[in-house]
Amino acid sequence: MKAVFTLTPAESRRLIAKGVVAMEEVKVAQQKAYIILAGGTTNGFIAQELLQEKIEPQRFTAGTNVCGLLCVTNPDDRHPFPLIFEKGKLVKKDFKAALEDFSIHTVFIKGANAIDPMGNVGIITSGWDGGTVGNSLGTMTSTGLRYIVPVGLEKLIPSVPEAVAAVGAKTFDYSLGANFGMFIFTNANVVTEIRALKILADVEAKMVAAGGIGGSEGSVVLVAEGSPGAVRKAISIVESIKGEKPISALKGLCKKCLYTCIFRGKEEEDLPPWLVRNPAAKS
Repeated sequence: MKAVFTLTPAESRRLIAKGVVAMEEVKVAQQKAYIILAGGTTNGFIAQELLQEKIEPQRFTAGTNVCGLLCVTNPDDRHPFPLIFEKGKLVKKDFKAALEDFSIHTVFIKGANAIDPMGNVGIITSGWDGGTVGNSLGTMTSTGLRYIVPVGLEKLIPSVPEAVAAVGAKTFDYSLGANFGMFIFTNANVVTEIRALKILADVEAKMVAAGGIGGSEGSVVLVAEGSPGAVRKAISIVESIKGEKPISALKGLCKKCLYTCIFRGKEEEDLPPWLVRNPAAKS
């Protein structure tokens, strides 16, 4: 049996979040070890699934591609992260302490900004210390732990290695949005919409088209194949997440921003009309 459907970016995030929570590695970590959930909008959906609480994904991140540029989220607007779960319970613990209390079953979930056809993922960093990845990569690599990386296929690019070589905060002469560098992961445990459908419904899926208008910007079109029972299960899952509300915009405060950008230091009233700030955010 074969089915085709379109997922918006928000629907994709919900699907991926459900897939990550259903992973055997995550289930084992819930019983025996730690789940370290770093920031990111998709991880905000995962936090919702794990906590069964309302968390605004736009606040569960240090920065986003929002309002037409890369932007750092105002610290006062952020939901606290990373979240640390110890044997399934949310605890107040630094992620470094969780890694030091070593278990081979610990999982570290970190979203990404790019994925290529080879499965490489790229993670943007604007912090000079490398952010969450920069402060965890050494321990993760030396101990043999692998990052679980949830990432939607809207972020598919031709080559992550080429992207990494092209960027670097101090290499730009002009930056419309926060300047940045990028990490590359070549052996992460990557979860896209395709992998999520395999985990949840045991179907084989392919991405066959992308993009759209009128609310379908960034959407992906997927074909799923498998036994009738498996495809019907996939259809049921997809229908259950259709209509997922788009993530609200949450731009940072340009006047307080520390990162190089043509709008850095500007008051809101001095910004162009297309660059707006969510009035619900703290000023």
